[in-house]
Amino acid sequence: MDAGGAIPGVTITNKANGKSTSTDLNGGFAIAGNNGDVLEFKSIGYQTKQFKVTDGLAINITLESDSKTLSDVVVTALGIKKEKKAVGYAIQEVKGTDLVKAREPNGINSLTGKVAGLTITPSANLFGDPGIYLRGQSGVLIVVDGVPISSDSWNLSPDDIETYSVLKGANAAALYGSRGQRGAILITTKKGGSIDKGFTVEFNSSTQLQTGYNAIPDYQTAYGAGDNFKYAFKDGKGGGINDNDYFVWGPRFEGQLITQYNSPIDPVTKALVPIPWLARGTDNLKNFLRDGLLSTNNVAISTKSEVGDMRFSISQMLQKGTVPNTKLGSTNFNFSGGLNAGKKVRFETNINYNRQITPNYPDANYGPNSYVYLMNIWGGADYDVRDLQNYWKPGLEDIQQYNREYTIYNNPYFTAYENLHGYQKDDLYGHILMKYNITQKLNFNLRTNVSTWNRTRTKQIPVSGNFYNDGVNQVGGYQEIYDKFWENNTEGSLSYTDQFKDFGFKSSVFANLRSVKVSSLSASTNGGLIVPGVYDLSNTVLPSVPANDYGQRQVASAYGLIDLDYKNYIFLNLTGRYDKSTTLPTRHNAYFYPSASLSAVISQMFSLPKTISFLKVRGSYANVASDLVNESSQYDIYKLNATYTPYSTRWNNNTGVSYSGVLTNPDILAARVKTTELGLEARFLNNRIGFDAAAFYNVEGPGIVNLEVSPTSGVTSTQKNAFTYLRKGVELTLDGSPIKTTNFMWNIVANWSTSHRWLDKIDGVLERDGLIKVGDRADGYFITDFQRDANGKMIVGTNGLPALNPYRSLAGYSDNDFVAGINNSFRYKNIGLSFQVDGRFGGKIANAVDDSQWNSGTAPASDSPYRLLDWENRANAAWKGSVMTDGVKIVSGALNTDQDGRVISDTRVFAPNDVRVLYQTWARNFNRSNYELMRSRTFVKLREVVLTYTFAKSFLERSKIINAASVSLVGRNLLYFTGKGTRNMDLDQFISGAGLQTPSVKSFGLNLNITF
Repeated sequence: MDAGGAIPGVTITNKANGKSTSTDLNGGFAIAGNNGDVLEFKSIGYQTKQFKVTDGLAINITLESDSKTLSDVVVTALGIKKEKKAVGYAIQEVKGTDLVKAREPNGINSLTGKVAGLTITPSANLFGDPGIYLRGQSGVLIVVDGVPISSDSWNLSPDDIETYSVLKGANAAALYGSRGQRGAILITTKKGGSIDKGFTVEFNSSTQLQTGYNAIPDYQTAYGAGDNFKYAFKDGKGGGINDNDYFVWGPRFEGQLITQYNSPIDPVTKALVPIPWLARGTDNLKNFLRDGLLSTNNVAISTKSEVGDMRFSISQMLQKGTVPNTKLGSTNFNFSGGLNAGKKVRFETNINYNRQITPNYPDANYGPNSYVYLMNIWGGADYDVRDLQNYWKPGLEDIQQYNREYTIYNNPYFTAYENLHGYQKDDLYGHILMKYNITQKLNFNLRTNVSTWNRTRTKQIPVSGNFYNDGVNQVGGYQEIYDKFWENNTEGSLSYTDQFKDFGFKSSVFANLRSVKVSSLSASTNGGLIVPGVYDLSNTVLPSVPANDYGQRQVASAYGLIDLDYKNYIFLNLTGRYDKSTTLPTRHNAYFYPSASLSAVISQMFSLPKTISFLKVRGSYANVASDLVNESSQYDIYKLNATYTPYSTRWNNNTGVSYSGVLTNPDILAARVKTTELGLEARFLNNRIGFDAAAFYNVEGPGIVNLEVSPTSGVTSTQKNAFTYLRKGVELTLDGSPIKTTNFMWNIVANWSTSHRWLDKIDGVLERDGLIKVGDRADGYFITDFQRDANGKMIVGTNGLPALNPYRSLAGYSDNDFVAGINNSFRYKNIGLSFQVDGRFGGKIANAVDDSQWNSGTAPASDSPYRLLDWENRANAAWKGSVMTDGVKIVSGALNTDQDGRVISDTRVFAPNDVRVLYQTWARNFNRSNYELMRSRTFVKLREVVLTYTFAKSFLERSKIINAASVSLVGRNLLYFTGKGTRNMDLDQFISGAGLQTPSVKSFGLNLNITF
């Protein structure tokens, strides 16, 4: 036993005869021996103890917790706890307590920069899902207390999490089958407390103000709406001069009189009266946005006795978005408990219920629903957004919005308060487990778990709004989507553990049946709303056409593992899994995949210099298979036969159908991923400094893909096993304690990783996939570059604009060169300070904001001397433009090449360039070119700062009810460093291409933690 009660699973070895056993659920045991024999008691997380048997004396052993050993215990696949030295693959653990002070709305975001090889791309948008990439791959499995979670990551309450164990790659997660081939994040939740403490109540509260921008697009404020310096408003529908669907290449702000959207009406002529043309809105987006707020509160009650243990927790998260009228609420209930039903049987359960609800969250995608689009791209400074707060035209409420333009752009307040995106999700996951100790060495477990959710999404599209992304303009609309997900895994397992002198043995066999069901029902109004402002599916001009979808599948599995060790310093782990999937052809729907790992603790095998405290080498291999299902596309599972798909209505309101153009393959095989990993771990100077290094090599494929073929064949693609990629990477984690005294401690943890992918083969026939050839890196960044002369100068065409190559050329690679992070923590007596800096370095990306702003005319750099010169000469009929390059122009002929740039013919004739171009024309061409928009993906963030004061126990004892308390000042995403060309976008969100986003903010706040 320990301070918390009985300890099951303690290994007892009789040193005299080599016999061994283990304790039952109540800590009891029986072992053969004689008077005077020495018994050794060992358990992960406790100090080893020896006891000499004496006749007539009861054996009652209390094990002391070993803080060092406990820190070296990790949770591996299927929730099995192992000593870290026994693990033969890369695994990294993060304590849950490290992530509950400087909070993020989504708990997974808090892992950013803390694990080598794990990249989290937190979204700047309210309710935006974070991307999770492990060793460069998405689709990472999340497992909570053994339950695979087939949902988003918003249903995780950080206050309930004890540890995050990151299993890096298929080697570590092979027992999870195909879903584990990209690695897994294992989450272990908190359980009941200690016997001697009775009931324990813990309260944790955080409040953070989200204010100040890390990345927000700027825009020029010298010129307003219009085209070619011409603009005059009449009706915002094209009746004036460039007054609808306009650019921002209009007149310069010089106070001249121009009719505008807010011009008064002449009482006699009823015409608009011109007013001064001024830059009224020089900070529209910032004036529109507001400070955000993130508030989280958690109360947990736990207890433990000889009979069992229990923990109940309730969490509430509320986030007020920086966009007006947006917010998100999340309520989480978590219960875990265990019941000891005698000496041999124990029941355990964990149930988590989460409700996410928001009446409205913003849509940041490119289009008139995006506030960056409306104000910083297609909105000039000729209006002050605050003048649009009363967004209905007087007398036309619910019918016509009041705005600066009425064809394609929306009033931002109208969008915020009328174009509502509703969302409600009820999410439940949990398990029930029975543990039966048949003998002290043989155990049987039976477990069933469920992950299920129901979701409702609605969208209100107001009349007079312009929402081309939804296919609705002016007439209004309404959409509803209901979908459900159900997954059950029922598993039985048998485990045997024994010790044969110097050899340790453990073996387990499992049988599992996975069942998945999904369904959805969606409908929308058709042709607009009959009655404006009434959002109901029956309020439709034309008949509504509902659509439903359904999917059901099963995977039956048998798998097992064998753990062997010799003298507790050489460890061999073997696993095997056999799956049978209903989504593969009958003749190939069963497949086997193995894994093996070996680790050796050199520092225990040999006598090493005293400076080396620990040295371990490891290696592992896995071969994992998968069926036709992409876990992110649960409905797209019926791929064995061609299918008909219904779509909308056509031909006199008859429903249309389309037939699959894919030629299915009855001989398709399961996709494969083979991965090999080598690792080295070492600690020095009495464990003051250490590192963990890993190198991996993946053979990813052949996968299951649809290869395009000529349409003349009667199909558009054929199903094949094709495309094999090689992925190589290196990961390094360093940790150290440079200073460690009674009153002061300084700890450092740093991580660094890199990985890239190459195309190895396609199908044995094809040698390239577009511009990527076999043998090339798969993340090539290709651009259409300028034609250049022998000196590298840009060549222009007969129109004076840049001449582009007829091929795309490799300009770099899109993946980051490497990712790194470092965390420093200091403690002086009761005061703690920690801060983390992390970033991603290298790689290429196109700046989507710059592209749009150079097109519209709002790019800050477009306020240039060239633009001013054109403005000053606008009345000069002979004026051709302010821009003329000093290179050559193409007089006649053309350059013809193949797709790789090899010249087929070159008939170009050159002459010195003498063609002038207007700056508007030049900028919309030159500055939007691939070459000019290419940026480095490098950025660094001061991710978090936490300053904590922990109240002394002597002070808290006066209260007689408070056992522990701390208060922290916290900051999150406080500084953002990046190149000049990417300061208007937060690169943190993007792993590949970029788009528009809500401006990212800093967070400042207070955390309070009290335990009673």
